[in-house]
Amino acid sequence: MKKEFIEKIQSRGYWRINFQPLVDEEKIKSLGDCSSIVEKHNVQLRGWNYPHFPRRKGDDAGLEPMNNYYQGWIDWNNHKEFWRMYQSGQYLHYLALREDWAEFSGWGITENQPYKAGEKLSIVGTIYQITEIFEFLSRLATEGIYDEGIQLSLSLKNTENRKLHLDDPMRGPLWEDYKTTIKDIDFTEKYTKEDLITKPHEIAIEVIIYFFDRFGWHKPPIDTFKKDQDNLLNRRF
Repeated sequence: MKKEFIEKIQSRGYWRINFQPLVDEEKIKSLGDCSSIVEKHNVQLRGWNYPHFPRRKGDDAGLEPMNNYYQGWIDWNNHKEFWRMYQSGQYLHYLALREDWAEFSGWGITENQPYKAGEKLSIVGTIYQITEIFEFLSRLATEGIYDEGIQLSLSLKNTENRKLHLDDPMRGPLWEDYKTTIKDIDFTEKYTKEDLITKPHEIAIEVIIYFFDRFGWHKPPIDTFKKDQDNLLNRRF
């Protein structure tokens, strides 16, 4: 993976996701297991898995062993991401906002194109994304990597002047513009293994509310978020 690829992701909006074990020791004995654990537990609920596990190697994708971690990456259409799984159990993921790369989505640009880089954040897409992150984290916890708990750091980068966007034509419009002036929205929390395994979806809803709150949406329809989440988890689209 070229160094310039990370800079490419950082040039627009992106998620930075980090799982950090609360103890400093080697949790994954074999380097190869760093790859196989991600492959085993990646979440496949919609058309694109989380995190994406590359099945081929080329100019736009790869899976690479490093000194004490494995990394996977892809730069295809509006899917741009890379992840690292360390033998320490740390997981790091840079995930580009697909909204910001709409011109590469494969569908082309139209007069009614809903997304331009830096302008909007998909409400439903955010609900799906955060739910997938916690579902993946919950699955990793079953491997015994986070028996002592973890610190989760989740950041949404390059958000200044971005507005929430409801991209479901079957729903009524938002009553007002929900917009943030924050450049980077950061969330950090510690969780026990039990929490991660028994209630990852409930925690995900709490984190979703946290991020939307930073856009000025202080009383969102939480029951609707739960329905969206349930639709994702049960593949009802």
